[in-house]
Amino acid sequence: MTEQSHDTRPRRPLREVVSDIDRDILRLLLRRHNLLARMHNSKGFLEPAEEKALRESWEAAVSRVSRDARLSGRFFSLMQEVEFLPRPSAQREEGEGGEDGQAAGAERRPAFNLAPALRPVRLAMSAPLACRATRAWLMLAAASGQALRIEPCLMNDPIVDCVKALNQLGAGLNREEDGVTARETAPVGAPDKVLHVGDSAWNFFLLLGHYLGRPSRAKFTGETSLKLADFSAVRRFLPNLGARLVHVVPKSDGLPARLECSGILPDAAALPADVPAELAEGILLAAPFYERALTLDLAAHPQQQLILARVLPILRAADADISVTEGRVRVAPGPLRLPARPRLPLEPELAVFLLALPLVLSGETRLDGGWPQWPGAQAAWELLQALGLDLRREQPGEGRPEGTVCAHAAAPLKRASLAALPAGLLAGLPTDWAPLPVALAACAALRGGEASLPELPGADMSEVTSFLHTVGLERTAEGRLCKTEQATLQQNAAQAWNAPSPVWALALALAACARDTRNQGFRLGNPGIMTGLFPAFWTLYNALPEPAAKKPAGNEKTTAAPARRRIITTAVAVPPELKEEE
Repeated sequence: MTEQSHDTRPRRPLREVVSDIDRDILRLLLRRHNLLARMHNSKGFLEPAEEKALRESWEAAVSRVSRDARLSGRFFSLMQEVEFLPRPSAQREEGEGGEDGQAAGAERRPAFNLAPALRPVRLAMSAPLACRATRAWLMLAAASGQALRIEPCLMNDPIVDCVKALNQLGAGLNREEDGVTARETAPVGAPDKVLHVGDSAWNFFLLLGHYLGRPSRAKFTGETSLKLADFSAVRRFLPNLGARLVHVVPKSDGLPARLECSGILPDAAALPADVPAELAEGILLAAPFYERALTLDLAAHPQQQLILARVLPILRAADADISVTEGRVRVAPGPLRLPARPRLPLEPELAVFLLALPLVLSGETRLDGGWPQWPGAQAAWELLQALGLDLRREQPGEGRPEGTVCAHAAAPLKRASLAALPAGLLAGLPTDWAPLPVALAACAALRGGEASLPELPGADMSEVTSFLHTVGLERTAEGRLCKTEQATLQQNAAQAWNAPSPVWALALALAACARDTRNQGFRLGNPGIMTGLFPAFWTLYNALPEPAAKKPAGNEKTTAAPARRRIITTAVAVPPELKEEE
C-alpha cells in the first residue's frame, strides 16, 4: 500500500488572497464605470429610469446577503459617482482593453510632487476672507436687494456654487477678478425651482433658512458628499418650523431632497443637540426677513458658542434687531443696512497652515487680515504658540484695515509632544482640522526629533494612519512617532496618496517641508481637491520660500494699444457679375 502523497507547498497568507480580491473588485468597478458611461444620454447623464432600475436591482441583491443599510444605499451612491484615471495607451497591456480598460490614447495626469525648497520662508500676502462669512454677506445682500462688494475672496467652488444658486433666485451677483459684487436689485423670493448647492452643506443650509420663512417649495441637489450625507436630524427638526424635507432617493438621508414650507413659524424653537450648527446659522441669518420675530434656543446645543461667534457679528454689522439671553437668540424682522464693503476676518482653515510654515521651515509669515474670534480658531492659535511659534497681531495701518497676523520661528520644529499638551487644547480644535496637529507632529518626527500623537477627539484614526504611512512614519502603542524602514519609505515615495479632504492635502504639503534631503518629495494623487478650496494655493506653494506678493491692480503697467488707422481711398469695389442659373 503506497502512502498518499501530500502537497507540501506553503499556503499563501490570507492577507495576500484578500488583496487579490480587492484588486478584482476594483477591476469590476472600473468595468461597471465604463459600461455606465456607454449608457449616458446625449447630455452626459444616466436616465432616471435606468438609475432607478439599477438601484432596485442592487438593493434586492444586497437584501439577500446583508442587512446593512450602508451597503444598499451609500455604497451604491458611491459606485455611481466614483471617478477613475484614464489609462494611457502606451501602458495598455494586452487583454486589458475593451470594457475593462479606459479610453485608448487618453493621458493619465501624473501625481503632484510636493518638494518645496528647504529654506526659511518669507511670506507676506493679503489673507483670503472667511469663506462662510463671505457667503453669509452675499445671502444678506440677495435677500435685501442691497449692493455691496467683498474682496479678496477665495473664489473657490463653494463660493462659486453659492453665487450661481443666489443668481438663480434672482440676485444680481457678479464675480470680478478676486471679489464678488452685489448689485442693487429687488429682494429675492422663494421660487419653486431646482437649486444645485454644489458640495457644501453650508450652501444648502443658507438656502434652507431662506425658504423657511414663507410658503414655498423647492428641490435641492448636490455633489457626492451631500448625496452621502446624513440629514435625518434636519428632517426630524423641520416640522417644528412648519416645514417638511423629503429625500428623493429611497432609503437615503442625503440630497437630492424636496422642501415644503408652510411659512407659519412658531414664536420660539429649541435646537436639538444632534442638528448641525450650520442649520441654526442659516436660520438666524434669514430671520430678519421673516414676517414675525423668532427666538432660537441654543442652550442645549454643544456648538452654541461657535454659532454665536459666527453669526452675531454679521447680524450686528448689518444693523439687525437681535437680542441674546443665556443662549436664546431673538431676531425681529426689520430692514437691514448693509455696509458697502463688509469687514470680514481671514479664512482660519487656510491661515493656520500658512502660519505654520515658519514652524516647519523657520522664517516668517505675514497675513493681512483680522483673526476670527471663533473657538476653533483660538484653539489653533494656542496650539501653534504651545509648539513654539511666535504669534502676534499688529494694529491696523495704511492698506491694512483689519491689521496683520505675524508668525515667526528662528528654527524648524524638532519637538512636538502633543500628548503632553493640555487635553482641552486638542479637544477645542474642529474635527476637520485634525490634520494640523498630525502634520506638525510628523514634521518633528521626520527631522529626527521627539514627537508623540495621542488619540484625537473625533478624528478618523484610519486617515491618520494612512497619512503617517505615506510620509514614512508609524505610531507606536504609546503614541510615539517613529520612522519606518528606508525600503518602505522608498516604496511609499513611488506611490501617490489621495488626500481624503483639502485639509489633509495641506497636511501633506507641510510634511514635505520637513522631508529628508534624500527624499525627492511626497506625491499627491488628487491636487485638485486643494484647488477646490483655495485655487491659488499651488502657485503660492511652488514659489516657496519667498512667494512674490500680488501687485495691486492700480500699479500694473499696461501697454497702450496702437491707434487704429483709417485709410480712405478713391477705389471702388465692383462685385463680379453673377451668371444666370440654367
